[in-house]
Amino acid sequence: MRLGVRRVDFDRMVDLGWITPTGAVDIDYKRQGGVTRVPLYSAQDVALLPVIRPEVDWRELRTVAPGRRSPLSALTPTPEGRDTVLMAGIARIAGVGRAAVANWRRRHPDFPAPTGGTATHPEFDRPAAVAWLLAHDKITVPSGIPSATLVLRADSTGKELRGRLDAPWLELAICATVDDRLSGWMSDHDADVLAALTAEGEGAAMRRLAAPGTLPLTVLGGARVIDRSRRGAGNLRVTVSGPGALHFRRRHTRRNTTHNSSRTRRSTRSAMHGSTTITP
Repeated sequence: MRLGVRRVDFDRMVDLGWITPTGAVDIDYKRQGGVTRVPLYSAQDVALLPVIRPEVDWRELRTVAPGRRSPLSALTPTPEGRDTVLMAGIARIAGVGRAAVANWRRRHPDFPAPTGGTATHPEFDRPAAVAWLLAHDKITVPSGIPSATLVLRADSTGKELRGRLDAPWLELAICATVDDRLSGWMSDHDADVLAALTAEGEGAAMRRLAAPGTLPLTVLGGARVIDRSRRGAGNLRVTVSGPGALHFRRRHTRRNTTHNSSRTRRSTRSAMHGSTTITP
């Protein structure tokens, strides 16, 4: 499981007490300093971090530039055994209202007992609350990073890229005269092909961008790579800029028919509040 954050940010999460190693392994690097002890972490614990820490701006954390100070640096480490959460916090983790949590507490005798706080605002042990939510199917462990299928074509040459975009993020401009931006993680090969395609002529057309549970999108032309960077080991994070004229493809109309009107675009932007993920 990959969080998509820098190593320095993950190390900060460890310092904050958000996650602890479940073991360690000794690796012999031979020419690079001999044996080094490397901590091991539970894949489930790593995958659950964005779920059980909803107060964190994970979008910001995953896109912070290399060399910049960690957004987590101002936070205070949690003393051991004092990682607590209010009922409102449990509600945010589960994606429900506070009333639902109060109902669970009343109906389920195995709901964790408060460890502090007051009668009006009780505090609960976060690990115990998360374990209860998992056991009662109120939350699930993310199985992987959401991905989208990206198809681009350079009209000047006819060359095409069909690639995978992990953790896609679509940021819509406030008006059609400003470019939209799409970012996500790609393999080095796909990122190189994408950069070459968008550098030709007037840029490339985004023929199709599709993610599970969403309508496919298309951009008629002018898409260009404006940023690419790496967060430690793994894939490259790529940002593509395109004209503010996204088309939403209707699924129940003729093939290759697009639906695009100023009214639709205005309502779409209003519903998305300027930026949104294209994941379910």
